[in-house]
Amino acid sequence: MKNRIIEKSLAVGSFTTAVALAFTSLLISEDHDIAANVMICCAQFLTLTATILGIDYKFTRQ
Repeated sequence: MKNRIIEKSLAVGSFTTAVALAFTSLLISEDHDIAANVMICCAQFLTLTATILGIDYKFTRQ
């Protein structure tokens, strides 16, 4: 049970970091655009979040 709480906390922290990076990039940019390197970083954090929560992004036939 304790390990699951740590996993969920890490997933929430990772998601929050991705959102914070995106909004920070929007605020800093003069033309209010998210830079490509920030998008890649956000994608990595969101992939980490999905992996921790056990979301499988592979499409399989049943």
